Amino acid sequence: MCNVLTILVFILLLALTGGSYNVTLLKSILSLISTREPWINTPIFVGHHTQRADFNDLIIWLHQTMGVTSLTVNSFLQPENLRPLGHFKVTRYNAITLFFCHDRQDILWLTLDTNLRKLRRIRLIIILRSQRSGSQRAIKAIFNTLWQYQFLNVLVLHRDQLYSYTPYPTLRFFKLDIHSKPLFPPAARNFQGYVVSTPAENDIPRVFHVYDPSTKRRKVLGYAYRTFVEYLDHYNASLRLTNPDENLDPTTSVNMNRILELITDGQLEISLHPYVFTPPTAAKSYPLLIYPNCLIVPMRNEIPRHMYLLRPFQLYSWYILLFALIYITGILYWISPKLDTNTWAQRLGLNFLDAICKILFISSPTTIYRPTWRHIIIFLQLSVLGFISTSWYNIELDSFFTTIVVGEQVNTMDQLVHQQQKVLVKEYEFNTLLRHVEPRLVDKVSRLLVAVNASEQVSALLSFNRSFAYPFTEERWQFFAMQQQYAFKPIFRFSSACLGSPHIGYPMRADSHLEPSLNYFILMIQETGLLNHWLVSDFNDAMRAGYVRFLDNVLGYQDIDVDTLRLGWSVLGIGWMLSALVFSCEYWHLYLWRVTA
Repeated sequence: MCNVLTILVFILLLALTGGSYNVTLLKSILSLISTREPWINTPIFVGHHTQRADFNDLIIWLHQTMGVTSLTVNSFLQPENLRPLGHFKVTRYNAITLFFCHDRQDILWLTLDTNLRKLRRIRLIIILRSQRSGSQRAIKAIFNTLWQYQFLNVLVLHRDQLYSYTPYPTLRFFKLDIHSKPLFPPAARNFQGYVVSTPAENDIPRVFHVYDPSTKRRKVLGYAYRTFVEYLDHYNASLRLTNPDENLDPTTSVNMNRILELITDGQLEISLHPYVFTPPTAAKSYPLLIYPNCLIVPMRNEIPRHMYLLRPFQLYSWYILLFALIYITGILYWISPKLDTNTWAQRLGLNFLDAICKILFISSPTTIYRPTWRHIIIFLQLSVLGFISTSWYNIELDSFFTTIVVGEQVNTMDQLVHQQQKVLVKEYEFNTLLRHVEPRLVDKVSRLLVAVNASEQVSALLSFNRSFAYPFTEERWQFFAMQQQYAFKPIFRFSSACLGSPHIGYPMRADSHLEPSLNYFILMIQETGLLNHWLVSDFNDAMRAGYVRFLDNVLGYQDIDVDTLRLGWSVLGIGWMLSALVFSCEYWHLYLWRVTA
């Protein structure tokens, strides 16, 4: 019985003293900080082990002596009631967060993580229980937990000791003097050889592998890889590829779905493969590029060569010329002298032929002696009109005979559905694509989508499979379009059937310690234009590696045969028929006005 009472008394003493903290040292530190870096908000995270007397005294001291507001968060709040402190206008510059920590398994760590989302650089003071072990292992366990949650601007109070830590190049903690300047560690500008581990696969043109003959080894290129390596070098960090010996042929493509799962599960902190989508549990860097994501479609509807004669002018241009023919005929009839030997019908016919000659820029069928100034001015204007129209037509027609003219192309989702054009998409992008389609077309477009893995899509595109259209961002299209810059006829074209303008950024774990410095570095290289330079310079390396090639679809010399001039022969035949009809009428004196009379 005596032993039982002794145990109960011991447990009671532990309960009474288990929540004791060195509040006196905390007040001294806060008083010192207020003279250097004033603040106005003090979020306080307290567990159920904290003694209420010490805590209430601290609240009164903060309000009355320090003149700052406080916000108390405890472990009894339901998860659905938790909101990031940023919603309450708490920033890293105007607040100091206090966390009365019982141990590293305290449930309040999850509350701290949720409330300080996007505020990992806020000034954070961890106050440990005085009864907690002060061994190196115990203190390091706290800092391991802090690094797990990516808190860097941290002070840890234990009894009468003050600690801080740095994760670069590996995690280590150290003691601080209360009068150290600065007290909180500044933002890191030197990672001191910190190693970033991430896989590198093929994702043309962002990241791809090539064989280097000089070193007999593979090397990685691509504007996204160059940007990432330059960033690490700028901050004195290094890159370790987790798949250095993986066999990657040109037809393989990165599986971003798997990489995003690794980031979400905490097995990967960042990926050097930029992407357009990240889950809510991950983050994305400042965008490297913002380009529209549209369908690249095969060139179709090659028109017959005999229609080339009609294509130099649009349909409305032919209407304008027809109206000009009637208008010029009337003007010439009005200004022409009235001769007694000619009837009005003969004059009108001659003026009509003269109007055709003026538009075609050929000699007039009539001769005018002693023309007036009015004739000279009008005929000068008509000569300019005829010269412009015939020169324009001839230039356009000559250019058409040096290429292949196509008709209407797929430019909208409606045209895609109308032509039943199949679209080859990656499996994990199937639903993402449909979210950007108009609701009325979702069912129709979904039947046209063919979901394959990333490697199959790349293989089809590299082999120029014209059976499918492909969703591509414009930056990818600019790279692949270089292959057909010398082609007689383009294979694919970038359509106007777009699926938004995604932000292309590096996916990383939420609140990553790399995010602020990486965002700043991306801004710097965008101002210098390095991204566009790398995009073009990597094309030659990709071509030598076999990823891309120049298209050689030269059709050779094609002479103008009889069928090519079919439209011209049709116009000539109709002209002969009309001429024969007019000649017959004149020969037999078959005039409509004479029959009526």
